[in-house]
Parts: sequence; structure tokens; C-alpha cells
Amino acid sequence: MKYCPRCEKKFETLWSKCPDDGHELEHEKVDPMIGQVFADQYEILSVLGAGGMSVVYRARHRLMDRVVAIKLLHDDSDKLAIERFKHEAKAASSLKHQNIISIYDFGIVGDQAYLVMDCLEGQNLSEILEDIHHLSVDRAVNIFRQTCMGLEHAHKNGILHRDMKPSNLVLVKGEDGSELVKIVDFGIAKLLPNAGQQQTRLTQTGDIFGSPLYMSPEQCQAKALDNRSDIYSFGCVMYETLTGVPPLRGDTAYDTMTMHVSQTPPAFNKVAPELNINKNLEALIFRCLEKKPEDRYQSVADLLQEMPTIQPVSGSVKVKPVQHPTRQRQEVKFLRQAFWSLFVLVAAFIAYMSCDNGPDPDHGTVLTKTIWNSQTTIAQTLIDNHLFDQARSVLLSVEDTARKKFSNRGRLMTALRMQRNLYTEAKMFDELEATNEKIARLNSQVLLDSYDGLIKELDQLAKPASPSQTSVKRILAPITFTTIDHVSRGLAGAALDKHAEALLIRAREIYKNLLGPNDAQVAGLNMLLAECYSRQQRLPLARPLVTESLVIYKKLPGKQYQRKQLLALIKMGQLDRDENRYEAATAELKQAVQIAEAAVPQDKSLLYQALNSYASLLSQSNKTEEATKVFARAEAISDAELMNE
Repeated sequence: MKYCPRCEKKFETLWSKCPDDGHELEHEKVDPMIGQVFADQYEILSVLGAGGMSVVYRARHRLMDRVVAIKLLHDDSDKLAIERFKHEAKAASSLKHQNIISIYDFGIVGDQAYLVMDCLEGQNLSEILEDIHHLSVDRAVNIFRQTCMGLEHAHKNGILHRDMKPSNLVLVKGEDGSELVKIVDFGIAKLLPNAGQQQTRLTQTGDIFGSPLYMSPEQCQAKALDNRSDIYSFGCVMYETLTGVPPLRGDTAYDTMTMHVSQTPPAFNKVAPELNINKNLEALIFRCLEKKPEDRYQSVADLLQEMPTIQPVSGSVKVKPVQHPTRQRQEVKFLRQAFWSLFVLVAAFIAYMSCDNGPDPDHGTVLTKTIWNSQTTIAQTLIDNHLFDQARSVLLSVEDTARKKFSNRGRLMTALRMQRNLYTEAKMFDELEATNEKIARLNSQVLLDSYDGLIKELDQLAKPASPSQTSVKRILAPITFTTIDHVSRGLAGAALDKHAEALLIRAREIYKNLLGPNDAQVAGLNMLLAECYSRQQRLPLARPLVTESLVIYKKLPGKQYQRKQLLALIKMGQLDRDENRYEAATAELKQAVQIAEAAVPQDKSLLYQALNSYASLLSQSNKTEEATKVFARAEAISDAELMNE
């Protein structure tokens, strides 16, 4: 049996590619639990899904002949994970509602905890949105109302979901053929404070749980949560269901969480103007998305009361008028605060101009900065009018101010570059040479400052931390990696290879401990360090790093890792070629060319690199005629790319 990693369909075939999308098929890994009898009564039929802590199987009760879903905690889970799993069973089994998944059984076999629940035959909302982008208002409102009723039941029973998202809303057919919503996955649910039950410490304040696209501001800040957090998350779900896009999305999970704390989502007419969504329905959703919990609906019952209704005969949606409380308050406060705000602003501006020195990266008063900006403008005007001596005098003053008054090296670089332009145009070659030396020294110093700052950041990542702090560090690690890449290449370009080497070795050690040895960021650091060793002609140290990266990239799904895998293979062939291991280099570079032609045909730059590396190997092996043909083929690809541009 094979399966397609892209469309996730399975095929019993000898084909190598998916007949639906052309993606390379992979052999399905058979779970050893399939076919086994678990807990003496459940026959495991197939895998429904898997996560970091558990696997969900489709199973059949041998005596009752009922098909169920079994959520099985990994057998290597720690005691805290087992306690959380028990808590999920306790939370979900206490809820009996048609819009909440039913829990039948819970137990522990050996050290493995399991949970038996309904096996739902249907799609979750996330899968539906992937297929059709957004839902019509009438269908969406039907889903919203059912979800509200399920959430209201959970909240009344003292259960907070804490992970409301489209994938946790499964749509199945009801007995009458209508669409029925089932809320699933109470795996991080928490008992509400007013439930009168003993509080668990398994999900205490300070831990971060949930999906960043749908997390409330208080959830992103690891603050105490109540039912209004679920209302915010559900508001995110409603926003995406109607418009087809999440309300807030950053480049990283950390960026997204920051946006939930500080930014207001764009209006519907900005993200989906063609849909013409009713303004009252938009106001209802935006009230759910208020940053402060006290500005949202205070209960799901309040939300349900203002939710549009579905007419019983026609099935059409009747939207109720909804007023936005926050906007009302803002309008009332605006006129009352306008005068005093203006007065305070003027007074603060005067004090700021004269006294404030600004942040450390750009230390200096606003008044001094304003004068400096004026001087640079005057200097440029003098240069444009060929008044070079006067411009030189002004720019020397600008340079002196930048050195003495400001901490921002960017201002000093601006002054030096203006001097270089002046000396070039005025043909003052001695001064030009001296200025270029100053710029080179400043560039090196900026790189060394960046190096020192990165070492400090890495030291912070390496410090022992609580689980919640470690989670944040794992989010920050990919962001820091981009800076490491940029700075290490800059250090190499400034002949500071030893600094680049020290930075990369330190980063690689920390990332292995923080993210694990098989993470893509670790593979990226391996490749950067291998390049560093190659520049120093320390080839024996470079090859093991490239080999390790190649192994990691092969394990990771996705086109971006296939590209990185090919680059690593090309690099390995180049290293073997440079160390005269021609046989190994030939096999690696031939394979690289084949992969570039077959697996990544649209990326001509990769094929160009592979062909050139292979041609260089042929030339070095005295296969001149064959090398000439391969070089010509690479050149043809390069010319074609230039014509396309």
C-alpha cells in the first residue's frame, strides 16, 4: 500500500506517482497496533490521526460490534501527560449534548492511558474550508448556532474548551439528514473556577496551550482564562468561516500571538469585499474579537441571543441588529478627552524634543537628531551644486556629531557614505581612500556588534527554563536562525571566518538541545558551518555536517525540504570532488542532476547548479568532451532563465 503525502490518499498500486496530483508516492508505514486487540475488547482497525502526545485509532468493540474511536496516549508519556489525559476524560465524559462528541470509556492498560469515543463519519470544518474557501451565510449560521449550544452546555457544566478551531468542529449527518456539529478534543480543557470542583494544576496559569491562529489575547499572554476566551477563539472561527481567511496571521506563531494581543483584524470589506457580508453579523463577530474580555459577550448565552436565526420554512437567515459596544464607548470618550489629550501632547512633545535621549540603539535627543538631519540635507544640496569645500566642512561636522552624540552606527555610516560620494564627485582621491577604510572598519565593527548580540541571545536560549518559557524559546528559535544566517555570511564576507565558526558551533549546540537533533533548523546550521569549513579548506570537517543535514532533510515532508535536500547532495558531491573522491562525487552529482530534472523540474536554478557541479567534476576527471556538453546544457538553462526575466 502506498500513499500520497500531498492529498493523503492511499493506493494499492505499483505506480510511483499519485494519479490525482502527480506527487511522488511513499510506502505506507503500517502501525503495529492495527489488527491487535486492545484492552481485551477493542479490535484496532486503522489509524484516524496522530499527534505529539497520542494516536487516534478506528476500532471495533468485539462484543457489541460497535465501531468507535480510541485515543491512545503514547506509551513513553510522562506522569504529567497521563494526568492531563485523565483530565480530558473527566472533562469530556461529564458532557452529554448532541453537539459534543460522546465519551464511552476510559482506562489505563499497563502504562498506557486510553479514551473511547464516537467514531465520527464526516469532515471537520477546516477540511471543508480548504476545499471551498468559505461558507455561505445560511450554512455558516447553522454551524455557529449549534456550536454555541454545545459550548454553552460545556460552560454551564464548568468546562472550558481552550482550543476552539475549525478542525475541532466535525460536521456529520444527523438522523434527519441535516448537518450536525460535533465539538471534539477537550484535551486541554479546564474546569472553570465557578464549577465548585477542586482546581487541577495540570493547566495552570503560565502554561501556553491552543492554536496561535485562534488564541485569545489572554491565552497568548499565559493569563488566567474563563469562558470569554472560548468566545474570542470562536469569533476567530466565525471570521474565517465567512471570509475564508483567519482574522490575524503573522509570519511565525510568535508574530501571530503578538498580533492577537495588539492588533484589530481587518474589516470584512477589506479581506472579502466581493462577499458583501451583513454588517450586523460582522459587528457580532468583532464583538467576540475584542481584546479585553469585559468588552466581549460575557457568556455564550448572550452571544446566542444576538446570533442570527434560521427561518423554519424558507431556511433563510434573519440577521438581528447588533451594536458594537467598544465603538460606542470610543465615540463618547473621544470628545471628552480631545482637549486634554492635545494639551498633554504639546507639553510632552516640547519636553521630549529637549530631554529624551531615545532608545539605546539610537541614543540622542530628538532636537540633536533634527539638527543632524538638517545638516545632511544641506550637505547634499551643496554637493548637488558642486560647492565641494563647503559640503566637506558640513559633512565632517556631521561625522563628528554621529560619533559623539549618537549610539546608532547607521548614522555614522550615512555620514561616511555621503563623504565617499562627495570625494568621488570632487575627485579627492586621497580622502576617498581614507573614507573607504573607515567604512570597511565600521562594517566590521557592526558585524562584530551583531556577533556579540547574537551570542547573548543564544546564551538566553540556552538557560534552563520552565515548560512555558521553553515553549516560547522554541517559537523564537526560527526567528533567531534567520539573523544567525545573515550575520554568519556577513562575517565570512568580512574575512572574519573564525567568528562565524564560533557563532555557528554555539548555535548548533543550543538548537540541538532546544529543538532536537533532527530539526530543520539544526540541518540549516550544519550547512552554514560546512560552508564555513569549506572556505577555510577544512574539508574533512565539512562532509559529516552535510551528511547529517542530508539525513535530516530526507525525513522532513514538504517541497522546501526537498530543495534543501538537493542542495545538500550537490554540496556533498562538491566536497568529494575537491577531495579527489571522484567515484563518490560522480554518483552524488549524477543523482543530484536526476532529482533536479525529475522531482524539482520547475526550479531551473537547482538544475543549473547540479549540471555545473557535475561538469566541473568531468573536467577535473579529464573527460573534456563530456564536460563541454554538460557545461553547454547548463549555459542554455541560464540563457533561457534570462530571457524569461
